[in-house]
Amino acid sequence: MRGTGGWVVALAVGVPLTVAGVGVAAVLPGGGGPAAGPLHRAVDAYLDAAGGGGPGPAAARSGTCPAGGEDPVAALRRLAPAFGHRIVSSTESGDRAAVNVDLLPRTGDRVAVVLELRRSGERWDVCTASAGHVEVDPF
Repeated sequence: MRGTGGWVVALAVGVPLTVAGVGVAAVLPGGGGPAAGPLHRAVDAYLDAAGGGGPGPAAARSGTCPAGGEDPVAALRRLAPAFGHRIVSSTESGDRAAVNVDLLPRTGDRVAVVLELRRSGERWDVCTASAGHVEVDPF
């Protein structure tokens, strides 16, 4: 949109911002849509598989996530056995990311969850899932 004095003014919603090397994306309740980027697409695919009640998504590749943690699918299903989801916000720094998600159980109230991910090449792997959200401050 063209503003006064020839300046171009634009508003981008759901588009990752990069500030001091840290990417931050805020997603409105409608979701990120197809332009959400690889991080959000990976989370959507993972949670679609985990929330369906069938076999969980494939585990992260060996060496991507720290060893010894709880299986993220088990943690998610303990919070809600079957669920839909909505990505709330995310923050990304290098090959690490945290994504705030609301699980939407088939019965009961929404459950706030944070997923921690690591990237290996072009692939994002979910390493941990825990109750709550992390604060995302884009500034």
